[in-house]
Amino acid sequence: MDHATLSSKSVIEALLRSNRPPTDQERALIQESMAPTNAKLKIVQTQISDTVAHIQALKLQVEQAEIRLQRLREEEAGIWETSEDPRRVLSVLRTLPEDVVREIFIACVEDDMPTLSYDETPMPYVLTQISSGMRHIALTTPAIWASMNVEIRSLQFDSVELYEQAYSDLAQRASEWFERAGGLALTVFIQDADSSNARPEGSESDPSDILFDTLLSYSNRWKEVHFDSFGSEVVSPHMLRIAALTAVDIPLLQSVSLHLDCITPNPVLHNSVLLTIPTLQKVKLIADTLRLFTVNWPVLTSITLRRHSYDYYHSMSEIARILQQIKCLVFCDIAVGPTHSEEHYAGKIDLPFLKNLCVSEQKPPSGAPSILDLITAPTLEIFHVELMFLDLSLSNFLKRSPRIWKLCLQYFDADKSLMDTMGFLRHCPSLTVLCLWSFGGMDAVDANRFLRAFVEKSDASIICPRLQYFNVMGRIDFSVQTLRLFLESKQGNIATLNLLPWKRVAVDIRDIRNKDTEACQQILDLVSQKKAEGLDVDAFLEDEGFHKDRHIFF
Repeated sequence: MDHATLSSKSVIEALLRSNRPPTDQERALIQESMAPTNAKLKIVQTQISDTVAHIQALKLQVEQAEIRLQRLREEEAGIWETSEDPRRVLSVLRTLPEDVVREIFIACVEDDMPTLSYDETPMPYVLTQISSGMRHIALTTPAIWASMNVEIRSLQFDSVELYEQAYSDLAQRASEWFERAGGLALTVFIQDADSSNARPEGSESDPSDILFDTLLSYSNRWKEVHFDSFGSEVVSPHMLRIAALTAVDIPLLQSVSLHLDCITPNPVLHNSVLLTIPTLQKVKLIADTLRLFTVNWPVLTSITLRRHSYDYYHSMSEIARILQQIKCLVFCDIAVGPTHSEEHYAGKIDLPFLKNLCVSEQKPPSGAPSILDLITAPTLEIFHVELMFLDLSLSNFLKRSPRIWKLCLQYFDADKSLMDTMGFLRHCPSLTVLCLWSFGGMDAVDANRFLRAFVEKSDASIICPRLQYFNVMGRIDFSVQTLRLFLESKQGNIATLNLLPWKRVAVDIRDIRNKDTEACQQILDLVSQKKAEGLDVDAFLEDEGFHKDRHIFF
């Protein structure tokens, strides 16, 4: 038989019927016939191997998800434990000493000034409704009744009679409110909307005068008065009545805040002695023109000078002339624009007692000085900078103010890796609190080197070794490895490199989320782990970070 012509099947059948070994030709024929099957087998083996690897990866993801789920369940259990029975909270409150409860009540009111309202219950009255014991404490704590926010023209009714009745009710409540403050000095915030339609149809007078008359009757106890007529094109009659007050009428007044949109000069307002009384210490003017106001600048310790729109600023020469008159200034908040071409900027401004400075400045013309070039504030502690474009002016100012411990700073497109910001911070050896935010609409910046500069010693020394509160908002990018180093190098009791430990860290990861969801999740897992270890840290995906930490950084 010719083996060359045998099929693989016949060869196998022949071999199975005999005991002889296959010849080389038969072996080759059999192997050749098995090649397609072997190829298919190899494909199947590869698929099985890939499937096994995928299953292992899924198991790992499941384990990680189970860990995250367990953490969430623990957090949920903690939340349920604290909120399961509100009476438990109240029972704890009842066991506290009376003076502690009073302080809690005062903190509730100080956090948000209570508003006199026609259809809602203000906070001091809420505190009287908790229980009979709490009511007694609230009614015998004058401090919670010593401040009031009043919206003069917030009511809408169909008849004059209803207006008059509503304002009479509010006036009665305002009187009751202030009487409960005992003899304490009062803080009054009056919001007076557009007065052009003050009188309801059919009325010969403004019904809101009923309420305002009551407020004005307590002017001899005003310590702080804030008047806001935002949106009104004319000076409010109520504002004119306040402007007519003298030092005899307001013997306790220390602080005046005016927010006026009207641009028409008014002799009663601008010639008022309100801003010249000897007890006055603080003045806040949100107005388009400062020169029209008569102010006793030298006696002030606190000023805020801005215009009603954030797009407009007072000229630097005007602000400089005012600052040069104030020798004991402690707090200063100013919005400064370029000096007009016909004016000349003033000389140096020495503010030896200034502790808190907030500056918004438009970029001056080329070669013109910044307001920071003029100011010397050697004892400055808190510095808030908005819309600054002058790197050299800011750097030199920081060198002259070595005691700054809180800094709020904006960074810009040109500062791609925050190198300029790092340079500024090297002039702040005492810095404890830092808040950074980006100029609107700018591209993302690589913050890896920047974050490492706070904890990792390289060619230059570590920046801001005393830093303990850190908040950065805006489009920033960094790795989870960098964040881990940033957190762990100053976590707990740290002696390494003489660094003070973190007390609060907040970072914005919105841009990371948009580009790499896996990296974002890794950062969130790291933050969750550090929270469980007791570190106060957050990674924010929305603007809530800015609002949550506002009490710390602003």
